[in-house]
Amino acid sequence: MQFEYSEPQTDLERAFGGYFNINIFGRINEGDDLRFSQFLDRSAPPPRISVYLNSSGGDVEAAMGIGRLIRQALFSTSVGSYTLDHQEAGEYLIPRKFSPGKCLSAATLIFLGGQLRYLDPDCEFGVHQFSFRNPSPRHLETSQRLSAAIARYIEDMGIPAAFLELSAVTPGHDLQLIAGEHLRALKVVTDGETPAVWGVEVHQEGVWIRGQRDSLWGHGKVMVIYSKSDGFSFAAFVEAMGHEHELMTFGLIEIVANGEKIRFDVTERCLRSPTGIYIMFMAKLSDEEARVLTHATSIGILIRASADAGIFLGIAAVSTEGGQSMLKGLYHLGSK
Repeated sequence: MQFEYSEPQTDLERAFGGYFNINIFGRINEGDDLRFSQFLDRSAPPPRISVYLNSSGGDVEAAMGIGRLIRQALFSTSVGSYTLDHQEAGEYLIPRKFSPGKCLSAATLIFLGGQLRYLDPDCEFGVHQFSFRNPSPRHLETSQRLSAAIARYIEDMGIPAAFLELSAVTPGHDLQLIAGEHLRALKVVTDGETPAVWGVEVHQEGVWIRGQRDSLWGHGKVMVIYSKSDGFSFAAFVEAMGHEHELMTFGLIEIVANGEKIRFDVTERCLRSPTGIYIMFMAKLSDEEARVLTHATSIGILIRASADAGIFLGIAAVSTEGGQSMLKGLYHLGSK
């Protein structure tokens, strides 16, 4: 494969802080995952940028290696290419031009590495079985090992097993093109936001119900917590993404529920603390606030300069679908 890194080209582009992307294209060859790792070391791109992919496939193990590197770097993936358009260049900005492309066979495994994943309607996405043309006993053993590795990789990327089944039913000499809407239903294409994932954590000091989601605006976690000593609390981890100062100083903090229909101003009782790439927010809840949050259809946190400010930082309300029984169970535990 070939790898190209594009960064801001003018002072104005650098001032905006965006205009970064990577193009990877061509056949996937053995060892390309090592070459991609070396490419990332040399170019040192920031996290949260987009990788544009245009490939008909190739080596499966190298594809999974590249996909894991993409996930570690928190990159997004798109099919196609995104290149500088020097013909339309101005004094302050150089436009980028998108061209549709293909993501076929092993290249689909690279695509799955994206934290967020996009597919333009004019692009092709296709799968089939991964197999050897002339299988020998040694090749069959390798094929079985690869099948297990692919299944594990797809699970690690948070993709339903149904995606692997699509490949399994399509012979290696054939190719099944999959429509974007089908891929969205399988959570292979996420567009700008992943579905919320809810879980429970049991600690010595209490029980936490946690919902997390990734989006264009970073990774966010919201939690409702109960402990015998402190009662109910709310916590949120907001990925700062360069806004550490604003998150630590803005004057209004609101917990929101059911979209933004319900708001609790917790500014005076909310603790803020930098924690790695996040700013943590934590506030005690009354029993009534806990009841509302644990029975809500969505929960989030908004951090604004003032009540009149139209722009907010924080976490737009996260759907509680998949976590409602856990949240209600937590309230029942704490309200006994």
